[in-house]
Amino acid sequence: MIESIAFIPDGNRRYAKLANISLLESYSLGTRKAWDILDWVKKYPSIKVGTFYTFSLKNFQRSNLELKLLMHIFEKELDNIYEQKVLQENGINLKFIGRREQFPNAIQKKIIKAEKYTSQFTDRTINLALGYDGQTEIIDAAQKFAIDVKNGIVLPETLSTESFKQYLYSDFKEPDLIIRTSNEQRLSGFLTYQSAYSEFAFVNKYWPQISEQDVDKIIIDFNDRQRRFGK
Repeated sequence: MIESIAFIPDGNRRYAKLANISLLESYSLGTRKAWDILDWVKKYPSIKVGTFYTFSLKNFQRSNLELKLLMHIFEKELDNIYEQKVLQENGINLKFIGRREQFPNAIQKKIIKAEKYTSQFTDRTINLALGYDGQTEIIDAAQKFAIDVKNGIVLPETLSTESFKQYLYSDFKEPDLIIRTSNEQRLSGFLTYQSAYSEFAFVNKYWPQISEQDVDKIIIDFNDRQRRFGK
């Protein structure tokens, strides 16, 4: 059974062109879809961890106009967290993983406030990968480990695949299943370390188009798979 699920919500910009709507409308629909999914998966009690690829480090290379639009949406959604009943009803704790220091101070403060507010909920965890890149996460973790070695806190020979996780942005259950929309079949730097044995599902729809039926079918299909973990 799935305990940890992750999403790469791809295709918002292409959906805007397809539907002949503005980027703001498309991104807003995409954001609403993420909240919908939190509501949809509550029927699967085994799922305790969810992770969304919200904004990659490379996304900072987009146009100033689009970045301004995205930052506006992030701020708005962070302000609306306290009104989202799905968090309270499902006991969802929000965690933000990535280089949050690269975001405006106002957003950083609201991230801290949102994490503090949802820390009272302990039934499920939702990770939002914001300013995230998997290779960068590994480098940042390696530097933290090197500092601990230098300070005599740990010995180099004690490092293992398990102990290394404590140096990552967050030590959560690796995703059993990663779902990517828009039919792109790559990770794009998402959970590089944590996805070693993840299963994948690629959906030939843009993110705003994904439906509850699509998610149900993917989860049902996953539960029929035989996972061997290299054995």
